[in-house]
Amino acid sequence: MEQLRECFQVVLEKDGLSAELDCLDRGMYKELKMDEELLNSLMKENQIHYGLNQTYFHHLIAKEDLSFPITIAKGKPAINGIDGEIVYHSNFTTEIDRDSNANFRDIMRIPAATTGQKLATLKPPTNEEDGINVFNKKIRANPGKAALLNPGKNVVFHQEDQSFYAEAEGQLSIMDNTLHVYPVYEVHETLSMKYGNLDFVGNIIIHGDVPSGFSVKATADIKIYGLVEAATIIAGGTVYIAEGLAGQKEGSVVAGETVRVGYINQGSVVAGKDIFVENSILHSTCAAGEKVYCQKGNIIGGSVSAGKSVEAMDVGNRLHIKTEISLGINKLAMEKEQVLVTKKKELEEEIAKLSILGKRMENTSLTTSEAKLRITKLRQRNLYEKACNELATVTENLKMVKVTLGNQQTASITVRQNLYRNVLIAFGKYKKAIKSGSHYVRLEMNKNEIVTHPLFS
Repeated sequence: MEQLRECFQVVLEKDGLSAELDCLDRGMYKELKMDEELLNSLMKENQIHYGLNQTYFHHLIAKEDLSFPITIAKGKPAINGIDGEIVYHSNFTTEIDRDSNANFRDIMRIPAATTGQKLATLKPPTNEEDGINVFNKKIRANPGKAALLNPGKNVVFHQEDQSFYAEAEGQLSIMDNTLHVYPVYEVHETLSMKYGNLDFVGNIIIHGDVPSGFSVKATADIKIYGLVEAATIIAGGTVYIAEGLAGQKEGSVVAGETVRVGYINQGSVVAGKDIFVENSILHSTCAAGEKVYCQKGNIIGGSVSAGKSVEAMDVGNRLHIKTEISLGINKLAMEKEQVLVTKKKELEEEIAKLSILGKRMENTSLTTSEAKLRITKLRQRNLYEKACNELATVTENLKMVKVTLGNQQTASITVRQNLYRNVLIAFGKYKKAIKSGSHYVRLEMNKNEIVTHPLFS
């Protein structure tokens, strides 16, 4: 046995799924007497109990010329279960086929379903299969995860064929792993007091303008074929405004997905994904989770934030109006965060003062004739509770404020014509003030420095 140890070396793979036998002395190998029992003892000594290749034992005993090292034992790898899938039977895309002659206003198709239509089917995950290593120990396999999709509004799930069906006609929408068929609410004229403010679970289409003071909210998409003034537009999906937003410093648009608009003037626009502007963004505040794109316009004044990219014909103007472009950070959220931090500090100081006042009054004896002290104590308690409740609200709101957007290291700003002076470019905490104009450039981060590249070399 000792000679066997000197002649051979057992090498184990880290995962324990295979073991190799290497010959350390070819001369000793030819002279060494061995049998299956000795070889099995060597294997057991190295704790190899599974997957032994007995054929190699016969070759070794016969002193055959082998190409060492040889794989003397193999385990059985674990086979993980494959995750379940969702097979869609309907076209859920909102994209349309575009060519060079496409009209900018042809922005999307509406995925639709008819009553009784099969929408999707759940494909179950495959079963996992445990493995075993050469030490005869089980290797646990990971089970496949079931695909997650829930029936929502106007959708029913049939267990027998694991499929989803539409119970009404309407627009198809998937939000938060839930499949909906939303009906559409339409206004066939300019919004007025005839309709009042709109708050609808589904899609809203307005064939006219939204005047100042009105509020339009939808859980899905909003399409407005006119002008939006100093109004509030909030959608869980996409917002489309054919003419533009003339915000008068009060109008705002918030979309969970994308905003497509003719122009933005003195308004506020926030989009979970992209902001597409046909013409210009003027003296406005915009924030997009991914990109801001001006098809043929300028960004002048105000501030624009994006997670991935900003692209425009011109940024700034000949009058050198201050314009801010931020990548990787949401300037709107940052300003809100600063307000909340200040408010939190003020409330904490107020609570500390009220607490000290309360302790002092507790040490003051109170008689039935001292009505003023009784009232003061009551007022102190009410103010303390109010401040504590307000602090809890502010703290919770701070947690919900998402200041960062995307990855500033991979973000970029593209200016297809003129980048003017007095434009402030920020990639997260890194800032660069443009002091001299340039043309046809792209700005991006490189080793924690904002660098400028020409678009055409």
